[in-house]
Amino acid sequence: MASRAAMHEPGGYDSCNTESSRSAILVSKPFAVRIDNLHYRYPAFDPSAEADTAWALEGISLDVREGELLGVTGTTGSGKTTLCLALNGIVPQQTGGTIRGDVWIGEWNTKRVPIPQLSTRVGVVFQDPEANLLGLTVEDELAFGPENLGVAPDDIERRIAWALDVVGMTDARFRSVQQLSGGQKQRVGIAGVLTMRPDIIVLDEPTAELDPEGRREITQVISDLRQRDAHVTIVLVERDPEVLARLADRIAVLDGAKVVAIADPISLYRDPQPLIERGIDVPAAASIAAGLRASTGHPLEFIESDDAVRTLADLLAPVTRP
Repeated sequence: MASRAAMHEPGGYDSCNTESSRSAILVSKPFAVRIDNLHYRYPAFDPSAEADTAWALEGISLDVREGELLGVTGTTGSGKTTLCLALNGIVPQQTGGTIRGDVWIGEWNTKRVPIPQLSTRVGVVFQDPEANLLGLTVEDELAFGPENLGVAPDDIERRIAWALDVVGMTDARFRSVQQLSGGQKQRVGIAGVLTMRPDIIVLDEPTAELDPEGRREITQVISDLRQRDAHVTIVLVERDPEVLARLADRIAVLDGAKVVAIADPISLYRDPQPLIERGIDVPAAASIAAGLRASTGHPLEFIESDDAVRTLADLLAPVTRP
């Protein structure tokens, strides 16, 4: 898969009116990420005991198509962050350890392509907003990556202006990042990734350390980004099932270093009990729908609260007789 020369700006994106039409479009797209039987374990403190160290990832096989948003959720310690680091080559190039299998970003193998080169295709935003920033002004933060790539100043200016518009931070361009809220810092972190024009954006629990307003801001940024660029591929690690139900095309569930389920949100949350038994949160609306199906036999199916309200309101509305 050839890397895109530039992210697609407003007006140049596909529009999908229904989930089914979007799914049909995604199936026709090439693969942006291919993970083939990936096993990885971190190095042991005692090298002689490394073979006895548990796998952080065990037998992971996943394909992500161009333009897809793959949600990733799972139990604590299931390998979610390790999976993110494997997508940009930090695992295993910086971490060491033992790796089997392959991760492909287009035609690039992440074990062989240097991390700086991979960063031109894969941008990662971590859950700690401070970890994504250098402590400069917003403008300096966004210029840092492209400047290190030798991008022309005029192009850097265009990238900064566009990225700030995407995340709704244009008015904060000349402010110090230390003056920003947690949600604003995370938005600047995402904008900094956007200025690198990656094919793939990896978000590792970007709302985990934010207050409700900050979580709402980041969720909206992700949604807006997908509207502006239908070609960008997003891997979103997220514990909040409401966010995944709203944004994801498919959701992969990790437990014990393995993928134990992968499906579109409706299919995944249709029977929430197996996920609950693993200690994985499910949307409250999905639990309500499952309970009502079991008790009434009515084929109710919703996973988002807004859909639940509309569906139940229609059912409870009085029938108007002629």
